[in-house]
Amino acid sequence: MEAFYLEDLEYAIYEDYIISRYTLSVRGISIDSRTIKNGEVYFALFGTRYDGHNFIKEAIDKGAMAVVCSRGRCSYLKFFKKMLPIFETDDTLVALGKVAKSYKAKFKNTKIIGITGSNGKTTTKEILLSIFNKKHKTLSNKGNFNNRVGVALSVFNLTSEIEYAIFEMGTSLHGEIKILADILNPDVGIITNIGLSHLETFISREYVFEEKKVLFDSTKKDGFIVVNNDDEFLKNTYGFRNYKGRMLSFSLNAYADVYAKNVNICFDKTNFELCYKTESIKIDLPAKGRFNVMNALAAASCAVGFKLSLSEIKYGIENFILPKMRMESVLTKAGAILINDAYNSNPSSVKEVIETVLQYYSKKKINLVIGDMLELGDKSIDYHSKLGEFINNKNINAVYLLGTLSIHIKEALNIKNVFYSKYADTLSKKLEQATIDADSVFLFKASRAMRLEEVYIKFYKFICYYS
Repeated sequence: MEAFYLEDLEYAIYEDYIISRYTLSVRGISIDSRTIKNGEVYFALFGTRYDGHNFIKEAIDKGAMAVVCSRGRCSYLKFFKKMLPIFETDDTLVALGKVAKSYKAKFKNTKIIGITGSNGKTTTKEILLSIFNKKHKTLSNKGNFNNRVGVALSVFNLTSEIEYAIFEMGTSLHGEIKILADILNPDVGIITNIGLSHLETFISREYVFEEKKVLFDSTKKDGFIVVNNDDEFLKNTYGFRNYKGRMLSFSLNAYADVYAKNVNICFDKTNFELCYKTESIKIDLPAKGRFNVMNALAAASCAVGFKLSLSEIKYGIENFILPKMRMESVLTKAGAILINDAYNSNPSSVKEVIETVLQYYSKKKINLVIGDMLELGDKSIDYHSKLGEFINNKNINAVYLLGTLSIHIKEALNIKNVFYSKYADTLSKKLEQATIDADSVFLFKASRAMRLEEVYIKFYKFICYYS
């Protein structure tokens, strides 16, 4: 964190000038009393499962230089006001966002890129980071730091030497993308796609679209947006005739600024030709699936928007590291192939990954290990049933199902080998009875909260031990 003073923080929170005695330099921002360092400001956030106000004393004992807390929530803080500044506010999460926005505004030469979408946000971010990192000092938010807390904390990592900053933006509540976009004020907005995600909140794809498109509406007028031309919502709304600002489109077909041709899916990578205007270049993408080609095209579109060459883009794409639990493929000693794609799941992404596996391993026995798709709202049962109907029309050897909602997949299936359990241990034992040979492929896919990767790891260890 670069030079930022308590008076700057106070001004950001209260939004009017206060003649302050606080001229001390802030060394950092923390929301965790366990890891706070001397000279940092502690924000007492609270949620459904924790309350940061309960740990204010611990944060002070560990060297917090100031505390931001909710007004009237901690009367005992009056005893600390002579020791250090206490900033009281109606909502500490809102205050954190205000301070992040104020800090971000210091870096006028840093190009800010915001990425949202139903699927592919993280992979697109990592590809873009790899492209820019070759020649430019680049920052991105790590892991799952893509919500109001994570994005704000990531902003505080900005320094004047950062040329590009890439922020993945997630949402599970109405208006969250607007809040994040207001903090970031991005130069570039990328929406990977509009799919069936977080339907517990957004009900339908139409509402998902309304939430996500705010990123485009909030992108700087002298910046540009990156549009998926294969997505009906984005194409129809932000087509060439509809958007007045600068736009770059991408597609798996030739009807876009940046597109792919000659796509070929291999064991651990996908080959394709990246095309832009009259130029083209061959790419070895270290990730499987046409949907990952789309992620690469989204990143490439952003890069050409900043005038990077296709050779620079090629280097970045070919050297990016695929995030964990995204189509991770392992060839076991027995010859069986295990694919771990258990990071997250929704109706769109499950179908995409099944299609990818069937396309590449068309001559092998495909076994699906599927857990519940969560956060789908009132239509959860319907979406699970429709997934079962989708699987019925595919060449699937066996299906292993885990969770309470997956029973509705089972009820819709009419294939022979179907195994269902609410419990991971029971499902693991069933998997150990499966035929495991060079013709076998096992795909693992579920929502993150199902922790299906634990079943995957247990199964992998079993195969390694007995083969």
